[in-house]
Amino acid sequence: MKDFSIFLGANTGCGFRSLYEEYIGNLDMRRSYVLKGSAGCGKSSLMKRLAAHAAGIGTPTIRVLCSGDPDSLDGLIFPELKTAFFDGTSPHVLEPSLVGQEGFYLDLSRFYRTPAKGLEVWNEAYKEHYRKAYRYLAATSALEEVVRCGEDARLAIRRRAETLAGATLGRGRGNGDLRRFYTDAFTCKGLFSLEDSRRAIAPRLVALSGSPERTDLFLQAFLQAAVNRGREVFLCPAPRENRRIAHLLLPELGFGLTTGEGDRRIHLERLGPPPSQEEKAEQRKLEKTQASLLAAAQNELSLAKADHDRMEEAARPFIDFDGVDALTEELIQKVFDGA
Repeated sequence: MKDFSIFLGANTGCGFRSLYEEYIGNLDMRRSYVLKGSAGCGKSSLMKRLAAHAAGIGTPTIRVLCSGDPDSLDGLIFPELKTAFFDGTSPHVLEPSLVGQEGFYLDLSRFYRTPAKGLEVWNEAYKEHYRKAYRYLAATSALEEVVRCGEDARLAIRRRAETLAGATLGRGRGNGDLRRFYTDAFTCKGLFSLEDSRRAIAPRLVALSGSPERTDLFLQAFLQAAVNRGREVFLCPAPRENRRIAHLLLPELGFGLTTGEGDRRIHLERLGPPPSQEEKAEQRKLEKTQASLLAAAQNELSLAKADHDRMEEAARPFIDFDGVDALTEELIQKVFDGA
């Protein structure tokens, strides 16, 4: 198995959307650790040290990146060790199952020497920036519904998807298995796409071009065919519009469909009657408006990141990081040396 990264949360027009509980519920883990603690107490740093140790000894790792700041870790999964770590704080609040048997708390708040002070202003500003970002993202989602393709185009897209499915899927051995996670997120850095992760799962990728409606129609039709043929499918929702599909990855076939980069491209905009000049002009106008709204949303997420950094900086003087380091070393020995 190759290392790869995913997102389990997304910033959408409907607010934060989480796949944490769904994804974790499908994992076969012997040990799951849920980290608790405020900003700045070392949750992400602890997991980064575990990931670095795993890389050093060649242990395969799935990294769960933060959808607000992709430089931060929200989770680690070591499939071969059947061990996982997750940040269980807001907005993806988690509780371990079977506490003390296979689920464990890692409460990093115990390393506060004294209660932290002065975090309230930055915390409220941080939340307000997210509220504004979600309003901008909601506006971009609404604009995607303005220009719709006709029924002739929709029928042609479904037929093209069914033709590709017949040529590539074959017949699986089971009843089909569907798992969902994101390989894109709209972050403080704008749209952050994990193309290398998609390649690690499905080395052969076919790219789809066309409007979000057209690509989603194609992917929905192909998904239905894959499930009916008993194939394992990794479904990656669109990062800003959770009800649409962005990518389908079939790990057992090493094959996938993507709205990102691929080895060859299917031009869905060419299927069905061509759009009129008026429709093309309307689409260009909508795309320009969406780009402006997305720039405003990214700016709000960048401001939220700055406020989060200030909270972390304000909290650090109150934390016993020697204690956090000692806990990290203890976990390294328990997870890797005692596996």
